[in-house]
Amino acid sequence: MNFIQNHLKLPDGKKGVKSIFIAILIVWFLINLIQSVTTDVIRDEAYYHFYSQNLSWGYFDHPPAVALMIKISSLLFNNELSVRFITLLLQIITLSLIWKIIEDKNASKSDVLSFFGISAAVVMFVVYGFITTPDSPLLLFTALFLLSYKRFLEKDGFVNCLLLTISMAALIYSKYQGGLIILLVIISNPKLLLNYRFWLSGIAALLLLAPHIFWQLDNDFPSLKYHTTGRSKPFKIGYFLEYLPNQLANFNPFILGVISYIIFKFKPEGDFRRGLYFIIVGMILFFWGTTFRGHVEPQWTIAASIPMIILIYEFSRKSLKIQKYLRRFVYPSIILLLIFRVILTQDSLPIKLEFYNQQRWAQELKEIVGERAVIFSDGYQRPSVYKFYAKSDAFTVNSLYYRQNQYDLNGYKNNFFDRDIAIVTDRYDSLSQAYPILDKDTIWLRFSNYLVLTSDIDIIFNIPKHSIFSQSKEYVSEISLINKNERDIPFNDKNFPVSLHLVLIEKGKKYSVQAFFDKEITGIKRRESINCTINFSIPEDIPSGTYHMLFSLKTEPFREGFNSKSEKVLIERR
Repeated sequence: MNFIQNHLKLPDGKKGVKSIFIAILIVWFLINLIQSVTTDVIRDEAYYHFYSQNLSWGYFDHPPAVALMIKISSLLFNNELSVRFITLLLQIITLSLIWKIIEDKNASKSDVLSFFGISAAVVMFVVYGFITTPDSPLLLFTALFLLSYKRFLEKDGFVNCLLLTISMAALIYSKYQGGLIILLVIISNPKLLLNYRFWLSGIAALLLLAPHIFWQLDNDFPSLKYHTTGRSKPFKIGYFLEYLPNQLANFNPFILGVISYIIFKFKPEGDFRRGLYFIIVGMILFFWGTTFRGHVEPQWTIAASIPMIILIYEFSRKSLKIQKYLRRFVYPSIILLLIFRVILTQDSLPIKLEFYNQQRWAQELKEIVGERAVIFSDGYQRPSVYKFYAKSDAFTVNSLYYRQNQYDLNGYKNNFFDRDIAIVTDRYDSLSQAYPILDKDTIWLRFSNYLVLTSDIDIIFNIPKHSIFSQSKEYVSEISLINKNERDIPFNDKNFPVSLHLVLIEKGKKYSVQAFFDKEITGIKRRESINCTINFSIPEDIPSGTYHMLFSLKTEPFREGFNSKSEKVLIERR
């Protein structure tokens, strides 16, 4: 707290304002601390903890800031605080930065209470004060960027240019939405593009981002592919219609109500406030537009909460009508949020939330499997939770029916080939056994002392784009199999048999048809390439239409894997 008092130089206003500000910050920190230690880490937090075990300049889904935060926390604690402690500190700094942006030199004690009341009413802003996700550093550096931008507009000297550089780079290192925030500010004030100092700050920020850019290049841009095409799904009206209700829950209906009134009622004064307007409206409209390509998570717009808090506070100082609205609707909603947070610590809600039973589930599974490593399929959350709470190795094998994630990078799978393992099969088969877990649940496990995977085999095929295939007709094609791994991969293992499949994808639906080698292939040696001929046909029950065609290797008990690129083809009736 001395850092806040001495270095951030909070506005004094009347006597005692600074003291009450710091006192509320301490209370805010303690509430979040209690919440952190009384609830289990959620699954995404456990996934980011997995990030932190191998610090890097980038990760499959996100930039590296969240991993660094957790790494620092884990040096200080070994429980839930090993994931959340730095997040607790970041929100205190974020609140202080927002207050510094407001810079209300005439603030009274009641104004300080109003500021914290507005902040405490923004639902997901509060949540990211004790849950660690990339949104936590995003909120911090959004506040720092806005402070830097405000000061840059006042004086574009070296110090402010440097602060702007650091904040822009840190935004991108936190979450890719940070780039949208920067872009919206530029759109709100195109004159920035005529300022060579702003260009220098942008170029310097890119230089700071160079390690992350090179990481993306070295790993074939996994994050770019995932966020641009990997998340795309066929349009559903439900995605579009659920967006606004989700935003109401995200920010608090009363907060969205008052900010909407401000935006429609008052024109922004000056470049800085116009930027705040653009961030709020731009982020909400941008992500509403992305519902045409799939589901949008409510919290993707959370950075807009920073300008919301600033504007609501500033306009409440000028408008008795807004003050009355805050007293009648916004402040009472904080009581409901606090009641919910108390209930959250007691595991007494009738609905299942991720804050409960994560540790118990992992420990019960550990009692079943002992020291074996656990192999899951299609997901990143369960292996991450197991790794965090069981303090034991886990891995996931992802298929075309899910998506790739951080477990698919950096050869992590190589740690599991020649050791005792337990495979969570999620279904009954002749080699699996059922075990009770979490009272009434059942988990299916298959035990082995080795593992066979084909995810390191690339399949290359030459089918011209927009080729036409007929149903029920037999086809012959040439393909190449390339083993990128440093180990031989058998195809005829009795416990992990491998089969080749033709997969057709159309509007999210996947059709898998077994294809056959014309000659028996018993396996592929390390770093070996095999050219072979295959036979396949298109079943009659696959509808006519345009599909993405690819070939995949399926290793039991897992599903079809990511082995080839796809080509667009046309399927028609014979």
